[in-house]
This record gives sequence, C-alpha cells and structure tokens, in this order.
Amino acid sequence: MHIDSETGGVPPDPFESSVHGREVHVAKQKQTQKEVQGQLEITRKITATETTEVEHKARTQERVVQGQVKPAVPPFFTKKIQPCRVFEHESARFEVEFEGDPNPSITWYREDFAIKNSSEFQIHTFGSKSVLIIRQVFMEDSGIFAAVAENRGGAAKCSANLVVEERRQGRGGLVPPSFLTTIQDAIVKAGQLVRFDAKVTGTKPMDIYWLKNGRKISSDIRYKILEEDEIHTLIIIETLPEDSGMYECVAINSAGEGRCEAECFVEVAPAAALDMSPDTAMGKLSPPKIVLAIKEQNVPEGQAAVFRCRVSGNPVPQIVWAKEGQQIKPSRYFIMSQEGSDIHVLRISEAFPEDEGLYSCVVSNSKGEVQCAASLHVIAPDSGDVPPSLTPLDDVNVVEGSPVQFRTQFTGTPMPTVQWMREGQIIPPSSDFQMIQEGNHAVLLIKTTYPEDSGVFTCRATNPASQVESSAYLTVHSKH
Repeated sequence: MHIDSETGGVPPDPFESSVHGREVHVAKQKQTQKEVQGQLEITRKITATETTEVEHKARTQERVVQGQVKPAVPPFFTKKIQPCRVFEHESARFEVEFEGDPNPSITWYREDFAIKNSSEFQIHTFGSKSVLIIRQVFMEDSGIFAAVAENRGGAAKCSANLVVEERRQGRGGLVPPSFLTTIQDAIVKAGQLVRFDAKVTGTKPMDIYWLKNGRKISSDIRYKILEEDEIHTLIIIETLPEDSGMYECVAINSAGEGRCEAECFVEVAPAAALDMSPDTAMGKLSPPKIVLAIKEQNVPEGQAAVFRCRVSGNPVPQIVWAKEGQQIKPSRYFIMSQEGSDIHVLRISEAFPEDEGLYSCVVSNSKGEVQCAASLHVIAPDSGDVPPSLTPLDDVNVVEGSPVQFRTQFTGTPMPTVQWMREGQIIPPSSDFQMIQEGNHAVLLIKTTYPEDSGVFTCRATNPASQVESSAYLTVHSKH
C-alpha cells in the first residue's frame, strides 16, 4: 500500500517488533599496599571491580511512508565510569562521556536507586558529558554507582565501585601510600602514544617511581614522567615493539609502600603492500626465509614460555603465530613483539597444561610463504623435591639518592627460603633495605642509594634439594 502525501490518505497500522540485546564487561583494578607498624609489616592486596553493562532494547514500528526516516543511534559510552577509592570525609567524582542520536538522557544510580540532584549529590550534564560529584563521602556510601544513557534507540549502562576507606595511621601517626586510581592495561599500535595515570595519597614526603619489567624508568626523549596534584603519569611518546611489557607505579613513604601494575602491548602493523614492479623496485625481490626457527619449549607450570623466529625477505614479510593451525590473537597472556627488524617473538606470560601443543610461525610476502613449528611442553609439579631456580638479576646504574629494585622469580619444591646478601653478607631488614616476597617473586628494594652502596648484590634460594644464587652489580654515581 502506498500513501501519497499530496493527495492524502489514511496510513496503515504500523507493524511492531522488539529488539533486545545485552553485553556485560567486567574489569578489575588491583593494587598492593604495605604498611609498617613497629616491627610488623602488613601487606594488603586491594581489588576494585568495574562492571560495564550495555543493553539494547527498543520497539520498532514499520509502515510505508514517503520521504526519508532518520534512524536512531543507540547510546554508547566513549568514556566509562572508573572505580573510585577515597578516604572518609573527602569528595568523590564519577564521570562519563557518551554518544547517540538523538542525544541520550543520563540517569545516575547508587545500587538500584536513582540519584537526584542535590547539595550532597551534584549532577552536571552538558553536551556529551555527565559528572556526578559526591561532596563528602562516609563509610556507608561505599557501593556500586552506575550511569544509564537512554534514547529511543536503546539504553547503555556502565558501573563501578566506590570504596570509602577509614583513614589509617601507621607508625608515628603517618599514613602509608594508597592508590585512589590505578594504572590500566593498554593495547596500542606501534608509533602511538600510551599514557598511564595513577592517583596516590598518603603522608608526604613520598617517593614515586616507575618500573618496566622490574627496571626503573627515567625521563628521556620518549619517556615522560609527570606529576600534577596527586596524579602521577607516565607517557611513552612514540611506542616501539620493545615497549611491550609490565609497568609498575611504586609509592613509598616512611609508613609503608603501595604499588599497582598494568601490562602494555604494542601491536606491530603488518608491512604495507608495495608496488614492486621492475620499474619501481628498489631491490631484488626474494621469498621469505626463516633464518632462525623457533625451538621446542619445556617450562614448569605457571612460568613464561618464549618462542623466537628470525626471518628475512623482500618485501618485508608478515608474521602470523598459530597454535595447532589456529591463529593466535594478541592478549595479555599471548604477547607478540619484535626485536630489531627481523626477530619476531611470541611470549606466553604463564604456561598451563591447556597451553601445550604445536606452535608455528607463518612467514609470508608477495613471493611466497614458509613456516616453522615447535612444541610446548608444560611440566606439572609433582610430589618430589625440585631444586630451586632463580631468574637472573640485572646490573643497575643509578645516580646517588635514587631508589633501586632488584627483582627475581624463583621456583622449587618445597618452596625455597630466600635470602638477600651484599658482598656475601646477609642484609638485615631495615627502613632503607626492604625485602619483599609476593608469591614466587622476591624483591630487594633500596629506598635511597649512596656511593658506598655500590657492590655485588646476591639473591640465594635454598630448599632441601639444593641451593642456587643469582647476582648483579649495583653502581651508584655521585651527584658531584
């Protein structure tokens, strides 16, 4: 049936149907806090959970009409609500940014109760942004806060925890460091900027420093370390494949220590297709070649496995990693990176029995394709004694006054006893030399270094089966 708007007519009854869909995403924010109370060191592992729920629900009506009908675009959040940790009697702030057509309306909730704008709960919505400010929080305000965006196309929801902490006082009335917001995992393309932000509070003075894979980061042409109010930021200006890894923000004061970590994965863009006709070719074409094939890996359960493949070819080959013929997608557990221009790396951050199988590196360009393969075997723990092992310590060069961290990972059955030594002498615990053990990670933290601290530092792991050591040299340069 066709209705002519010029001659008039009665439109038909519309046909109605419903659309309903839902997505739920859960993200966790973790930090570790250490507090010193006299001779007692207290370790707290704090987890805040962010739940994002996107719901698409609408009723559609269809009828035959003349002219164009503009469809609605369901709401979606371009910036989601983030978990918030604050001390009692401080203010808390939640913020979202959103899009949709028509422009969505925003409603804020605490648990399942809608929040009305008041002097205590201030809601400011303008354009594509909405902010909820709680002027003064109390312990009973802890809970899940959510923002819901709605228009005629549907609805979207995101939520996060508010954790209100009682202000604790450590030794001498001092407050140990605590992260109000922690750094988050990041996946970026090579050449892009990546930014890590952490908001930390506690008694000052406070030392803040950044680590990559356990090694201290210093500001240079690519790494920028910033501080504004209580927000500490690490920026990598132009990321390279070797920037992939685990990053930590560490805060230390005389009452204790706090730290949080996140993983960065830098994606390597596939080589662009080149016009390699005889008239434009800049070099001789060659099919891909595997210079160094990946090797079979045998690793204990829970430890990392690394495959390396060295390739050549013109045009520059593209690399695909696969397990049992199925392509592997990058994630926080399967990290793909590049060392130099020709070595490609697949790192499995923690290997478990289900990761066993045949892994392959497929290398291709316009002249052909080759591949190499090797097996991964995961060694399950057994009831017998297993001699201890230690990952190597790295030599460190710092300027006087800088903090230093030596970190190693150990294995063994039964769990080894770990000792730290300097020049062969066991280091006693003190405010300047802190020895931390988290799971199978052992850390020696030197809060402030002096030239006389230069020397050989050793970590020793001992169990009934054997004893092993790993050593590194610390060089402290005088400021003068």
